[in-house]
Amino acid sequence: MDETGACLGLQISGHQLYYAVHEGGVGNHLQHIGCIDFSFSLKDALFGKRDGIYTGLQNTLCNLGKKYSCTLARIVTPADQECWSTLPRLVYETPDEREDHLSILMGEIPRDQLESTWFPLSSQDFRLLLIRKREHLNRLRELLKHFPQCDFISEFEIGSEWHRLTGVRGSYITIHCHQKHLAVSSFLLGKLRGATTIPFDHIHDLPYLWSYHGNHLSWLHGIHEQAYIFGKQADEVRDALVSFISETGNPVVMNNLYTMRVVADEETYGFPLESAFPAILLSLNRDNN
Repeated sequence: MDETGACLGLQISGHQLYYAVHEGGVGNHLQHIGCIDFSFSLKDALFGKRDGIYTGLQNTLCNLGKKYSCTLARIVTPADQECWSTLPRLVYETPDEREDHLSILMGEIPRDQLESTWFPLSSQDFRLLLIRKREHLNRLRELLKHFPQCDFISEFEIGSEWHRLTGVRGSYITIHCHQKHLAVSSFLLGKLRGATTIPFDHIHDLPYLWSYHGNHLSWLHGIHEQAYIFGKQADEVRDALVSFISETGNPVVMNNLYTMRVVADEETYGFPLESAFPAILLSLNRDNN
């Protein structure tokens, strides 16, 4: 990997692009943390057919890379644009079984239009399968074509990025808050234990929805020493779920640099810092790919 340039961490959320810049070899000191507001949905620009606004976003990222001399860009991929499934180890180890399960999960989408990744879980008897549409990945690759290197990190992997940065072990859960859904991941000894999305219309529905999903996913009600909460309306989500989370762990909203274990020259920001947390983590972990 080229260590002569900076690393750019990126997170899209609604109409906002959050970014963080880290120069190699300077510890956890960030060169810059920022937010750019757009007049359109960034997800629509990335995965829709609106090539005009896609080109505008591409040029914005190119200019950021030039401004901060970035040779690596790492972007968070949205969990609701992916398919995740926990499957027995036997499926992973048997090629025919792997392909059969891919066909079942993705239905009529041809195999050559899919890209799959397998993740080890805390239980060695199972593997976690990630499936992305190749078309979406190609759009991301084209978006970052001006960078010598780029990485795509699912938001379900943010807890793994936190482990790489801090070495935290034990059991912990991450809750990435979006306007209409949560992306939730559970980790044990630094390894992914389970992941899911929880769609909602109103935040006050979350206690019911958490209980409902917990009936099918026991790890949601498992013991977690910490619950790391970030993204849009993180404080409101914490308050809605505090009776569930506090029973098993300590809720932590990632809304300041001290909690994130990073330093930066800026002390105040004109945007919620908890929304930039994934971008900050991605910018710091360039050596752990």
